[in-house]
Amino acid sequence: MVSCYFCLVKDAELKFNRPMLVGREREYVDEALQSTWMSGDGHFSRRVQDWMSEELGLQALPTTSCTDALEMTALLADVGADDEVVVPSFTFVSTALAFAMRGCRLVFADSDPGFPHIGWAQIEPCLTARTKVVVVVDYAGSGHDLDRIEQECAKRGLVFIEDAAQGIGARHGQENRRLGSFGDAATFSFHETKNLHCGEGGALILNRDEWKARASVLWEKGTNRKAFFQGLVDKYGWVDLGSSFLPNEMTMAFLLGQLQHMDGVNGKRLTLWNTYDAAFSQMQTTGRIQRQAHPPNGDHNGHMYYVLLPSLEDRSRVISALKKEGIHPAFHYQSLHRSRFIEERQPGTKPPCPESDRFSDTLLRLPLHLGMEASDCDRVAEAVDRAL
Repeated sequence: MVSCYFCLVKDAELKFNRPMLVGREREYVDEALQSTWMSGDGHFSRRVQDWMSEELGLQALPTTSCTDALEMTALLADVGADDEVVVPSFTFVSTALAFAMRGCRLVFADSDPGFPHIGWAQIEPCLTARTKVVVVVDYAGSGHDLDRIEQECAKRGLVFIEDAAQGIGARHGQENRRLGSFGDAATFSFHETKNLHCGEGGALILNRDEWKARASVLWEKGTNRKAFFQGLVDKYGWVDLGSSFLPNEMTMAFLLGQLQHMDGVNGKRLTLWNTYDAAFSQMQTTGRIQRQAHPPNGDHNGHMYYVLLPSLEDRSRVISALKKEGIHPAFHYQSLHRSRFIEERQPGTKPPCPESDRFSDTLLRLPLHLGMEASDCDRVAEAVDRAL
């Protein structure tokens, strides 16, 4: 059970998201403020790393955002203008941006027809002799086909990156592995819209031993400063590419207070998710909506609840109707292969991604946060029913 600092008076407006305190965040931030080390890689940063190692079995470098963590994976993969990178079209821009910044050609994989993820069936047709990296996204806090993708990438000598921005705490695959443990590296987000947050933050997960030493250099602005403090070199200097990827101690103190309540937070969100799913069950039988589906061979962490509506026009009408009732839903990603950036950067190469386009036009995310109760989910479902 998580003991959240919920407001005693509920808002009349049901916001899409509402970041909450769940534990000792204030106490830890105060401790960080009173310390003599407020910059990165201090006491709380190491405690966050220890927590991820002990609770998730993952070796992590905390970052200022998931975007930064993804940019580190592009540097570690050593990609450039001669390389192609397969990414989902239905994803946030950061997934692709990290590799676009290195000059790569982006190849967009379509979504699986059953859910917004990509699997090996969608990846394999995208491969060419120039493919160097495959990036997947654990959408809505669940994984899809990760065992197969990992095996096939290893067989072909391809770098495999798991964008697990939404997936902390969930499991997948034949061995019931934690999301974030697949491939050469993975990333988490701790943005305020995620299950666990610190306002803005992220983490790079290193699953490939030979990348760990270089990752520490990239993390520290391309210097071997960490090796210096460990007594491995007598002075430090500029030795590689990099940036200021490491977060400050106050951010890490806040995050630690959240991480320590992962099971309780995810459990509360799953309760709300199940309430939604039961409420929309009857509506699906009438064909007016399609409920959220998750891939097989794993669980999820209750990160979001969405429904699919028949058309873009239906979704726009439902959004407008819900807002009039004080409920604030949201659509999600717009297909990256149709973006202005790609049309200008890679003209004439826009691939057909009809499933990604369908999710872009019809997927509607509903409010889901720790300030809600089951009655709020019922209220939203009834409002959607009326709007349809």
